[in-house]
Amino acid sequence: MIGRKKLEERYLTVAETKELLERRKAEGMEENPEEPMFYEARVSLEHAERFAKLKPEKASELKEKLLGLFEWIDERIAAKLVDLLPEDYFDIRVIFAKEDYMPTKEEAEEIIRVIDDYRPED
Repeated sequence: MIGRKKLEERYLTVAETKELLERRKAEGMEENPEEPMFYEARVSLEHAERFAKLKPEKASELKEKLLGLFEWIDERIAAKLVDLLPEDYFDIRVIFAKEDYMPTKEEAEEIIRVIDDYRPED
């Protein structure tokens, strides 16, 4: 965007992104009811609605819990874990495949136990 400066950068889960886009859509409806969002934002919102597995509050809570669990989990990895909700050690290994640190089986099982507390009942 021309003339805009990045003020901050942080990683969001899909659920948090969905909430943000829905809020922007509501604001856009007030300003321009015929075209409340740009095309890219509409596509992003559709994606978030389809793939968000948790409510935004639960996603934020789980992300914070994961960040506090181990010092080697950063915000990017925590958001990825919340979005994917891995079910076993193999899933954890896939998520960490290109990372500098690979969790042990015990660490992965602890992550999965925490995630299981937030996993939606389908």
